[in-house]
Amino acid sequence: MKYQYLCCLLLLATFQGLAQSADYFQQEVDYRIELTLNDLTHEIFGVIEMDYTNNSPDELGFIYLHLWANAFSDRNTAFTRQKVRQGSSRFYFAKDKNLGNYSELEFTVDGQSASLELQADNPDIAKLVLPQALRPGQTIAIRSPFRLKIPGSFSRLGRVGESYQMTQWYTTPAVYDRAGWHPLPYLDMGEYYSEFGSFDVSITLPKNYIVAATGELQTASEIAFLSERIAETDRALAAEKLPDDDDFPPSDEAQKTIRFTAEEVHDFAWFADKRFYVQKSEVELSSGRKIDTWAYFTNTEGELWRKGTLYVDRAVEFYSDKVGEYPYPQATAVQSALSAGGGMEYPMITVIGLAGNAYALDQVITHEVGHNWFYGILAFDERVHPWLDEGINSYYDHRYMEDNYAEDETDFLPPFLMKTTDYSLLELAYLYQARRNLDQAPATSSDDFSRINYFLGAYEKPAVVIKYLEKYLGTERFDRIMRGFYKEWKFKHPGPQDFQTHLVRESGESLDWFFEGFLYSNDKLDYQLAGIREGEDAAGEPGLRVKVRNRGDIAAPFSLSGMRDTQLIHTQWYSGTEKVTEVDFPGGDYDRLVIDAERITPDLYRKNNVRRTSGLFPGAPPLKFKFPLGIEHSTQSTVFVTPLLTWNNYDKTLAGLAFYNSPLPAKRFEYTIAPFYGFASGDLTGLLNLQYHAYVNNKWLRRATVELNAKRFNYTYNWPDEYYLTYNKVVPTLRLDLASKPNGSFYHYLQYRAIILNEDRPQFSTDSLTRGDYLGNENLASLIHEVTYWGGNRRAINPWSYRVALEQQSYDDFFGTEQSYLKLSAEWKGAYTYKRGRSVNVRLFAGGFLNNTRENAGNFYTNASNRSTRGSLALTYQGYNDDKYDDFFLGRNENRGIWSQQVAIRDGGMKNAFGSSFTNVGLSNSFIFAVNLDADLPERLPLGLPLKPYLDLGYFSNATPLGEDATFDDQFLWSFGVMLSWFDGRLAVYFPLANSENIREVYRQRGNYFTRITYTLNLRDTNPFELVNNISF
Repeated sequence: MKYQYLCCLLLLATFQGLAQSADYFQQEVDYRIELTLNDLTHEIFGVIEMDYTNNSPDELGFIYLHLWANAFSDRNTAFTRQKVRQGSSRFYFAKDKNLGNYSELEFTVDGQSASLELQADNPDIAKLVLPQALRPGQTIAIRSPFRLKIPGSFSRLGRVGESYQMTQWYTTPAVYDRAGWHPLPYLDMGEYYSEFGSFDVSITLPKNYIVAATGELQTASEIAFLSERIAETDRALAAEKLPDDDDFPPSDEAQKTIRFTAEEVHDFAWFADKRFYVQKSEVELSSGRKIDTWAYFTNTEGELWRKGTLYVDRAVEFYSDKVGEYPYPQATAVQSALSAGGGMEYPMITVIGLAGNAYALDQVITHEVGHNWFYGILAFDERVHPWLDEGINSYYDHRYMEDNYAEDETDFLPPFLMKTTDYSLLELAYLYQARRNLDQAPATSSDDFSRINYFLGAYEKPAVVIKYLEKYLGTERFDRIMRGFYKEWKFKHPGPQDFQTHLVRESGESLDWFFEGFLYSNDKLDYQLAGIREGEDAAGEPGLRVKVRNRGDIAAPFSLSGMRDTQLIHTQWYSGTEKVTEVDFPGGDYDRLVIDAERITPDLYRKNNVRRTSGLFPGAPPLKFKFPLGIEHSTQSTVFVTPLLTWNNYDKTLAGLAFYNSPLPAKRFEYTIAPFYGFASGDLTGLLNLQYHAYVNNKWLRRATVELNAKRFNYTYNWPDEYYLTYNKVVPTLRLDLASKPNGSFYHYLQYRAIILNEDRPQFSTDSLTRGDYLGNENLASLIHEVTYWGGNRRAINPWSYRVALEQQSYDDFFGTEQSYLKLSAEWKGAYTYKRGRSVNVRLFAGGFLNNTRENAGNFYTNASNRSTRGSLALTYQGYNDDKYDDFFLGRNENRGIWSQQVAIRDGGMKNAFGSSFTNVGLSNSFIFAVNLDADLPERLPLGLPLKPYLDLGYFSNATPLGEDATFDDQFLWSFGVMLSWFDGRLAVYFPLANSENIREVYRQRGNYFTRITYTLNLRDTNPFELVNNISF
């Protein structure tokens, strides 16, 4: 039955291929362009002519045109919207002189005027309405003058000084194929889809410019000019070091015109710079054909480019050997300005940005040269199916690097961290997203990816699983299949189904695990080696019976290896299983068996891939302690140990150790245990955090986290009686991270906390003879329920966030009376971004009690041990207001001195510290409203001084007996001042300059101006584990 199914599958793939071939067509566009560069005004102008041939079976009444440069015309383009969504405001706030656009377009078709209709939301897409319908098989001549204002360097097309990167610079028809029209707005993260044809391009510009371009140079005088420049480059490279100077020489007043031609290409790019060094080489292919190779570069990274042509040579030779012979006459790499990734490909030419080191330069040149095969010759729709060109090409560039380098020299993370793990950087990046269920299927269109998922889904995951396929099929067999695909589809527009049909037909296997599992979904692979017992191999000889459990979603084939120490003794492949299977493995001198010993699969949890053949707990990784920081190791259960040092006014210096499992990559279970010793108190304090994450893959919920948090610290010290008061806090939490668009900047989650508090309270004698004597501490327990809904948008322009909380508590007050409250509060934060990196920040807060037994009770006694402020709302939030012990205060129960001047931006968020034991100003058991404003100054101050003005406004309803006659002015507070703010406000110092009368009255009681200066030290938002988990790209 299995073979009958396979035969049917192969017949179906064959008929699908025949059907696709029967209805396949592609249009053809032949270009003739004459242009002049004016490097004083940064413009090009000229005439474009296009011969458009309709090879479709359809009659066309219009043609969509791409006016790529109009993407840089204003803030209202798809390019701008994407950049803002991804967190960049650089182009949004670009100056007018750095914008770019077309003008003077006047299209004719076969000499007749044709109208151009711009799309309302996309000025870089236009519909050219034809005077007469274009019949199948007919060719028309389209012509227009044009003037292009070249934008600054914000993406690919652009300029830096008098260096010009002329990509996506001319108007071009959109592709019309089996699926219809493909009009595409220009995007930074998202590439192109264009028709094949020919180019004949003449460029006029000052004589001392050096130009690299698509195609073959036809101008004899320019060929001689380049020969001179090559000789000059050789002399410069013969020196020990290239000059550091990278200034532009003056432009020659004389002009020159140079001409390039290209056949069977679908794009044309050129780069002009007066500073270029030029290298030329030649590579001979296995057929005997010789290809010219070129490298153009400046002093910027000139030392790295000494081997530029060598890297181009090796790439052309490698891809020609593995995929198919390079069909073009030349291949060029250019070092120039690039604001969209490390490199960008065009037919016969690639532009390379700053690489940093020789290893990275070789890799990016190879990758971009490789795009001549996967983009240039196999012209996939890169916008809709980016994995086809980026993923397949990344597989080959990885293979090239493995052939030419003994080890990966990527240095994105510090070496001391990478030494603690056996994961590669790319594997860590994948696991960082995949374990948190934030990854996206490779078969996602460019604009629907988040930034990190574009890299992982379009580039790296396809590269990994294609290598997986290569190892499964065998390298020789795989290479033969891929060379056949290249031969069948070169100079055409294959799609995913064409690729799948070819691989299924030529491999003779269904490959559902490869396409449906890895490429068309974000399903996960996770095999567990669950057991080993004695058995027999296929020949009846003594062997092993191995149990393998599929804990993931993909029933992919897997390899099983027997190892001793570091030696791999035997490897065998098996068909995939959906649940549990037992397989026979040959006997041997193994100390362990390993699934995927060569680490070629994207396995989610490698720790369950290894099992020892003997010993206690053979499936448990050995326990290791490492100091002080690190990353998960796949064969160890690692406990990281980090020394910690902190301070508060009661324990004074606290020294401790944090024991934790690394948050990189994310785990289902994460823990931190941090005991501290207080040198003044002699007490053992500390904190504990345990988290278990359940990742859900549906449209409503992304992650559910169950957390247990505990901590114990002293919160005050009584100097006369020499006693400490201690709090113990245990917080079970359930957090639901709700689903949101992966490529968006919006987030939201729902959280419930049960805050269990045990607090010391001093006891004093009531006896007439010893009244007031300290007798010791009693322990008071209380329970606070809190439900919170958080959300926000992290976009680069005008970000905002909100928080809505419902809190309930029943407790005994200082006098033993039962009290309770139900409190509702809401907070909104927003920023109006008026300039790049500059904003006016607004915070709104409103809170009130739905029920409160103390609403009309007596005065507040603002001391952390007397509970009279329990659950109250405060316009200015200090240590004694923090009855949930959520914040870190250096002196949470101080009334005087520097430690009493610490505030937290909670509740009303005002920056004033009153610190008096008997003030009721700003405190309410009824409701409060507050507005907090601060603003970045329009220009940076000397030394980067982070000075901002601020204004706080607040109203509190004073329902205590003392507030019976309170007027509006009594209950309204305002304060204006300046602040110094670092680390996004986590550390700030506030200097009040003007205040309302009720604040001034409190200040008069406190003393001089220095007692009014306050500060924020927000460690609550600097938990490194939370920061790692909440990083978004």
